[in-house]
Amino acid sequence: MTPIRRFLIITLLLLCLVLPAVSAAASTAAISSAPAVTTGVPPYNVSVYLVDTRAAVLGENWTEVIRVTTRGLAWYPENADLLCQQGYAYRKTGQYQKSVDTVSQAIPLDPKPVRYANRGYGYLALGNDTAALADAEAGIALNATYPVTYGVKALAISGMGKNPEALDAIGTAIALTPDSAHYWHVKGRILAAEGDCAGAAAALEKSIALDPTYTLPYPGFGSAGENLADLNTACAKTASPQATAKSPLGWIAVAGVIGAVIVAGSRR
Repeated sequence: MTPIRRFLIITLLLLCLVLPAVSAAASTAAISSAPAVTTGVPPYNVSVYLVDTRAAVLGENWTEVIRVTTRGLAWYPENADLLCQQGYAYRKTGQYQKSVDTVSQAIPLDPKPVRYANRGYGYLALGNDTAALADAEAGIALNATYPVTYGVKALAISGMGKNPEALDAIGTAIALTPDSAHYWHVKGRILAAEGDCAGAAAALEKSIALDPTYTLPYPGFGSAGENLADLNTACAKTASPQATAKSPLGWIAVAGVIGAVIVAGSRR
């Protein structure tokens, strides 16, 4: 066999091996990037969409979460996990009504405390404390040891002005998960609304020490550091003799200001 003939045969063999692989890769890429459709056989099992979604959540890539869940839901429209992950991403991007609406589709399919908590935070972001409290209570009824629902309950009750009850709720969450920066943050906000400067500062500082960069439940919630700065400013005014000498109601007024700041922060 001449060298030229041998070269041609080897080249043809290589092409036979390479071209199918290239074609398969191109097909997969087209499926991943093409608009979602619902005809034919699903390109992936639902588990593939869930794995990719969870990876995007861990990376806090909310745009990717929405993209992957949208494609997955085109094939599996009644998958509660995909619906809840999408609702979660909508909340993280400030699309609160879409978040509530999406998670509302998932809850009847597979009611779990995590789903009620997910929607509850959406209601809190919308300023609907009554609906958030109802979701928290529904989640607690399903599992009284799941801490997230107590965090939702605490914020909802505090929004209604019932801070002593809110402190009980967040106390339960902290007892269940003592190293949660979020629950200590919530406790600090509630204590600030009560006018307890020292207690609020201690709770907020505890939150920062545990994790100064924890993921907030929704945009505009306000970080523990921001809340602590606001608290220090307000409490400094209460400590001023000139401020309190003007009126015997000065302390009460400032406590009200602190409460207003916290409540306003929770609605941002």
